[in-house]
Amino acid sequence: MRTSSRILAILLALGSGPAAAGEPSEAVKRTCRSVSSQTARTIALALRANIDPATQVKRVPDSWLEGVQAHMLLAASRAPHLSEEELASLGYSHCIARRPADR
Repeated sequence: MRTSSRILAILLALGSGPAAAGEPSEAVKRTCRSVSSQTARTIALALRANIDPATQVKRVPDSWLEGVQAHMLLAASRAPHLSEEELASLGYSHCIARRPADR
């Protein structure tokens, strides 16, 4: 097996973490879409107004979704050129990938 094939096999194995156990439910998809869209909108508005987005994002009382918001805030701070849609997409994919096993 060539080195690149081995690397690809390892990456595919790593990509199939806990979320790959099953498809997310519609409720999880709706929750992820809602939180990521709302957070992206808030971050984009704060950046346009030259306000620190972390002070504007309303924290959710769920550690899983708090992690999604933190991921989005970090992405926005490292790549301020990201559009609202790109941030929402990033947040949604992170939300689905990191969802708890029981959801």
